[in-house]
Amino acid sequence: MKLGYRLGQIRFHLNRMTRQIWFMPAAFSLVAAGTVAIAYYSAGFTPDELPFTMPSDAVTSILTIVASSMLSVAVFALSTLVSALSSATQTTTPRAVSLIAEDRRAQTAISVFIGAFMFSVVGILGLSSGVYSEAGRLILFVVTIGVVVLVVMALITWIGQISGMGRVGGTIDRVEKAATSAFQAVADAPLFSCAPQPETLPEGVAVHAPRIGYVQHFNPTGLNALAKEKNVLVHVTARPGAYVDPGRPVAIIVGPVDEALAGEVASCFVVGDNRTFEHDPRFGLIVLNEIASRALSPGINDPGTAIDVLGTLVRVVGTLDDESLTLEDAPEYERVTVPRLDMRDIMEDAFRPIARDGAGQVEVVLRLLHSLATLCVLAPKRYGDVARRMAEEALARALSGLDYEGDREAVKAAFESRFGR
Repeated sequence: MKLGYRLGQIRFHLNRMTRQIWFMPAAFSLVAAGTVAIAYYSAGFTPDELPFTMPSDAVTSILTIVASSMLSVAVFALSTLVSALSSATQTTTPRAVSLIAEDRRAQTAISVFIGAFMFSVVGILGLSSGVYSEAGRLILFVVTIGVVVLVVMALITWIGQISGMGRVGGTIDRVEKAATSAFQAVADAPLFSCAPQPETLPEGVAVHAPRIGYVQHFNPTGLNALAKEKNVLVHVTARPGAYVDPGRPVAIIVGPVDEALAGEVASCFVVGDNRTFEHDPRFGLIVLNEIASRALSPGINDPGTAIDVLGTLVRVVGTLDDESLTLEDAPEYERVTVPRLDMRDIMEDAFRPIARDGAGQVEVVLRLLHSLATLCVLAPKRYGDVARRMAEEALARALSGLDYEGDREAVKAAFESRFGR
């Protein structure tokens, strides 16, 4: 397959790589080392006579202070980040830890500290070896002042950042942002610019992923190019987030198929051990429900967090209104079909765990019924039927789980006022 058809997968892998916690510190370290080299070579473009000279010992002293302090600050910042990750694992859910580790503001602050340390060490080595002229030392001094200002700004940002890292509210906000982004992507391109898939798939050759795991991404551009070249149709059977194994294919090819074509189609799917937030809107809902379920557990007994999550779920799921899933009249990839996102799955992922775990707490059930009614108002065509069925299920669970008759009457009254008898 041509390289141009692989650009989507290349961007996906590059995006995943740049979000790793090591990437920005490594990039800042390279920039820091390059800055010291630029200061050396820039000396050749300065005038011979300078307004004042900068002693080598003065610059070395400043760089030594920066190097010793930045090493301690960087270690402290990393320790704080590790503590925040551990706290998020214990108080929310391990699935949300990746969002904290990928936080750009935290990565930037740590990267500045490590980059300043690297800049100072390389600068001290250059000054000690005597490679800098008077102009080079002056330029290095000016850059050092800039680095100190940058470090101070990063410290101020880090102080504000650590106050919310690892806390339940901050973690919920991060998951909401990631889930909303995924839902917005679905609203913009519900079928990834592919054709809608028929309810009954025609017979064809099943293509399986080379490994067992979750579909993280697939390349519609490459699939459509292969389908045109080989004059076949490709029916994608596993959207991002689906778990694939030898019993579940990722696609079905209708038309003449050989082993090479099946391998090329399989290579258009990225399968990993874990689900990701980018193209998998249901995963964000599952993570939010894990936070709510932990809060509703007997050992924690925090219904307030569950109620907060319900409000978050309404905002996230409400991103898809009645018009947002309108299919394109002329799909860009007409030889590739993708199944529609099932609203029943969305509703079950979003609200069933809370309906189950919060059935014995009247305040949670009342907010759950209110949330479902809100979705009926936001998108009656999209969520009306499925939201009512979920409300009926929540009502049945609550009537079975609530002990006090007054609570049961309040729940029944709330259901009837919002959904009728």
